[in-house]
Amino acid sequence: MITENQFDMVFDCQQVFKALMNALARPGKIFSISENAEKIGEKNAPLIAAGLTLLDNWKKFFVCDAPQLQEKLHEMSYGQPGTVAEADYIFMPKESTSLSVCRQILSQAKIGTLAEPHKSAAVFVMTDSLEGGEERELSGPGIDGMIRITLPDEGRMWIEERQKMEFEFPCGLELYFVTPQGDLMGVPRKTRIGGVSKWDM
Repeated sequence: MITENQFDMVFDCQQVFKALMNALARPGKIFSISENAEKIGEKNAPLIAAGLTLLDNWKKFFVCDAPQLQEKLHEMSYGQPGTVAEADYIFMPKESTSLSVCRQILSQAKIGTLAEPHKSAAVFVMTDSLEGGEERELSGPGIDGMIRITLPDEGRMWIEERQKMEFEFPCGLELYFVTPQGDLMGVPRKTRIGGVSKWDM
């Protein structure tokens, strides 16, 4: 339910959209949509805030193993639920972030085409924290040299598994990591992570 401090479909969506764009423009940097998400007063509020900002009746979305969240997003945004392969936006609540599910989602999601790379999906992954894990380096567009992050395993595996797929530029998937408190990190499609994946060990 929306709280008394109503989530404004213009003002708050503008703020969330700006944070989402800034997160992709500055990979690995942590932004916040906590003030906007607090107005929603629901479990997975940051995911709902992102959905309200990005979805409309022309967009398809997929929610993994959370039918109540799917229904809320449909009712509140008029976005159309679809399969992973159809979805413009994919929402992964905390309980859905296993390695096997990660691989399944990444293998089925839209990556666009050489002619239309924009027809790809963005994946929103809920994780307890954006810090506290093993230190790793990100490099690529939007990063001057390298940036160090400490994203925990449950988030980092998404970057590593996506990297293994070696999508041909400019195809690929955008990744967003969001905490229940509304902290936000973006990792664009061509951002690479250094080091050896623990999932290969």
